Amino acid sequence: MKIAELTKTVEKINLKEEMSLEELNDFMMENTEKLPAKFKLKKSIIGKAILFDTNMQVEPRVTVKDKEITIRYMENSTSVGIGNAPSLDFKDLKQRAKAVKEGGFGKAVTGGPEYFISICDAMVELLKPYTE
Repeated sequence: MKIAELTKTVEKINLKEEMSLEELNDFMMENTEKLPAKFKLKKSIIGKAILFDTNMQVEPRVTVKDKEITIRYMENSTSVGIGNAPSLDFKDLKQRAKAVKEGGFGKAVTGGPEYFISICDAMVELLKPYTE
């Protein structure tokens, strides 16, 4: 995989017709077997989005505006610390240790970006019939 691909932070998919976030979520729910991770529709202060599970501190976020679907590379850390000791993200450490066992040290470094790219690729493929 090329470095340019690993530094990708946004994927935009242009549709033929407008689609709401709820309609996209329903479509994704009907095709969960074609997507590499679990996801859920969330509402927050900054609006509604479909969030994929966090993997190696990467949490892909999907939004829709008119005919454009945007997938963003978001970082999400759940660090735990005691007193003045450095905080640790145990979920991330566990995922990286598993990646080292499966694919070597390089996999622990590139695992997050590769996860994001796999989500983008799956979404592009899934939405092909609806794109321009």
